Amino acid sequence: MIRVFGQLGEELILPRVRLIYDRLPLLNWRSKRYAASEVRKIRHAIKSKVSEYVIVFDCKVVGFAFGSLLNSIAVARYLSANGIFVRMEFVYPEEPPDNGLTLPSEVDGSVKEFIRVAETLLNPKQASVNLLSHTELEEQLGMIDRNALLFEDFTRDRRPYFRDVFNVFNGLMARAPLAIQDRTLFSSDDFKTHLPKQFPPEPYVSWHCRYSPRGVDVGRQTLEAEFLESYQYIRKRFWNHNIVIISDSRGCEHYAELAKQLQVVDLLFSKEYSSDFLGDAALIMNSRYFYWFRGGGIGNIALLSRMPFEMIGPVMNEIMWDRERLTSWQGDSQHWILLEKHQFVEDRSQDLKKIGSAWKDE
Repeated sequence: MIRVFGQLGEELILPRVRLIYDRLPLLNWRSKRYAASEVRKIRHAIKSKVSEYVIVFDCKVVGFAFGSLLNSIAVARYLSANGIFVRMEFVYPEEPPDNGLTLPSEVDGSVKEFIRVAETLLNPKQASVNLLSHTELEEQLGMIDRNALLFEDFTRDRRPYFRDVFNVFNGLMARAPLAIQDRTLFSSDDFKTHLPKQFPPEPYVSWHCRYSPRGVDVGRQTLEAEFLESYQYIRKRFWNHNIVIISDSRGCEHYAELAKQLQVVDLLFSKEYSSDFLGDAALIMNSRYFYWFRGGGIGNIALLSRMPFEMIGPVMNEIMWDRERLTSWQGDSQHWILLEKHQFVEDRSQDLKKIGSAWKDE
């Protein structure tokens, strides 16, 4: 679509085709087959003891979605845990990706932040993090073993593969020994150097609320009724804990104003303590519990860990591992409650019934 119709295809035709594609039968079956093929390829590379494995994070193709970044880093950590050195190559976008970033300074800031997150979460003895231009990428691809490149076909064609990364990681972890799983999944130790100097009064639980001021993916924004119902549930369950809202600066401002309108006066906000993504992640990983309702990619910090959580939302490109679990390693204190995708839901009020259902099941 992009090659034939250019910008018109990317902005108007392709989203509509994807919407139809998502409704076609056997979508999960097709996705599982593709993910299983990539899992076999990675396991073969580990068994063959390749000297290094390359993961390309193409910012023009993938954009700046933290969920996609964390999924890619998780695969890199899995490879490192199996003794493989990983090169994680970030490709600077030759033009701003279609995700609301328009100024060069915004793109620069996002690239730097993504690299900083990767450098924090990857062991420098087992991985390298680099920044390439798109022309340097083309030169590098000619020298990389096709069997040691994640999503080799998509990467070489500069097509988006991020929809399949989580499913590949899920498959890899399913048969991994417990020791490999523990070395791969995120823990509070990964973020200890980014703990805010001023810390929320303990004990506290973390609650992520996504805000979309530019109209990007507004379906994941917490609406007023959902905010109030979630607050009342968390407060009842964790009556002796502080509640810290995790969001960016504009999100904290928005939900602080919403809380004021609803006469909710006992919330704390992450931007009172943390100034960036890694600081927010540290707050999450050091909380007693994590709650998320149709939220954003920072939820993958908890999802790709063993910390207790309750996450209520749809799967986007992910495939449920079974009827109850999203991940193959999901423990008894971790709950994923499935909702329909927001683009298929006209009335979200029915979602309110799912809030607190994990507590009832415990």
